[in-house]
Amino acid sequence: MQSKLVSKLNIALIALVIFTTMPLTASAQRIKITTSTASSDSNTSKVVAIQRSKKLGQEVDKLLSTNQPLTLTAKSAIAIDYQTGQVLYAKNINESLPTASMSKLLTLYVTLKYIKEGKIHWDDKVKINKELHNLSVNHNYANVKLRLGHSYTIRQLYKTAIYSENAATMALGYGVAGSTQKFALLMRKEAKKIGIDDAKIYTACGLTNGEVRSLGFKGVSADAENKLSARDMALLAMKILKYYPDILKTTSANTTKFDGQTMLNWNWMIKGRSQELPDIKVDGLKTGTSDTAKACFTGTSVKNGHRIITVVMGVPNAGQYDPARFIQTRKLMKYVYAKYHYVKLSSGQTVKNATNGRNTGNIKVENGKDDSVDLAVSTTQGVWLTKNQKLNIKDIKSSGEYADGSSVDAGFDKGDKIGTAKVSDVKYIKGVSNRIDLIANHDGDKPNIFVRAWRWIANLF
Repeated sequence: MQSKLVSKLNIALIALVIFTTMPLTASAQRIKITTSTASSDSNTSKVVAIQRSKKLGQEVDKLLSTNQPLTLTAKSAIAIDYQTGQVLYAKNINESLPTASMSKLLTLYVTLKYIKEGKIHWDDKVKINKELHNLSVNHNYANVKLRLGHSYTIRQLYKTAIYSENAATMALGYGVAGSTQKFALLMRKEAKKIGIDDAKIYTACGLTNGEVRSLGFKGVSADAENKLSARDMALLAMKILKYYPDILKTTSANTTKFDGQTMLNWNWMIKGRSQELPDIKVDGLKTGTSDTAKACFTGTSVKNGHRIITVVMGVPNAGQYDPARFIQTRKLMKYVYAKYHYVKLSSGQTVKNATNGRNTGNIKVENGKDDSVDLAVSTTQGVWLTKNQKLNIKDIKSSGEYADGSSVDAGFDKGDKIGTAKVSDVKYIKGVSNRIDLIANHDGDKPNIFVRAWRWIANLF
């Protein structure tokens, strides 16, 4: 009896280890787990995560105290603020590289956009043809079988795309655009709209043109594959989080169900998984792996209420069980949160107040009752500054209907947008404005007729 009990306990322990440490294949995985195993969390794993995080924090602190740069094994990497696009770390961010399954982020973006615009609906159905079925039973690229002739909803296929199922992602594109090739063209078009000009897109899922066989483009090399830069991926993630933040409800879940099968999330940094950080919450977004892309990950995290987006691409790895991309992402996230502090600029806060008097923050008013007007921040936003960096706002220019060269014409009201400015020593990714909008802090009335007449006469002399 005791032997049987020990055997059962060993089986339960093995199941827990698999859940918290086992990575996924290049497509979505099916792993059957019990409810008790899925909800369990080893105290040992928590201790390991805390110790690992503490050690990494010490390494980062040493880098910063000795003014040494962060070194990552990724071929390219970037970290940005998710709202403003402020660059917090950059390595080779403009080189176009294979994205593998990270391509699915663009597929999800296009799908969500078309749903919002009413062009498709969550309950629309996609009938599985022979080509989609054949891809789904090819175990080199897929683990979830799509039943030939069966119809799946857009919602079902959308979830599997997040969990990296290749055939289902191709089916999703088929349902959105009417063919997999048309959808790839649509991806290119939508990418350009958000500021990604040089994307190379051939498939919805990230497999090469040849790997999807007849679902790819005729007359195009079988080796043709999706390529974007780290900057492109960060910008794409930024747009998704801005317009479709509910995606995080799915990307942060450990499992999802599809056609009676359980799929496990590729992201090992979410809560309860082997690579999570105890002090930083990671809740998205998408991984990618292939022989040419190596290991890639577009992630997003929150600490103390402040969210960033990170991308690592081309991380050398020893196979599908290697957590290399998450190790690099952990380093990047810990480094960013340690190096910078977040300064909040509140809507209506004057430039003078925000900079503690370092910048007067006013602009000349032409033909006004007052000679100048104090400026304030238009919308609440944040700026990341290094430890010894002071907030300075520079290059104030007039803008909008009251703009008059370097000054503004009178006649505006308090709260009207009349200027823009830059934050000193802060960079933003290409495709995002590097200027903040400024509003009038008080009315800019025109003087009465007697004052105007007197000024006219005075100007004669």
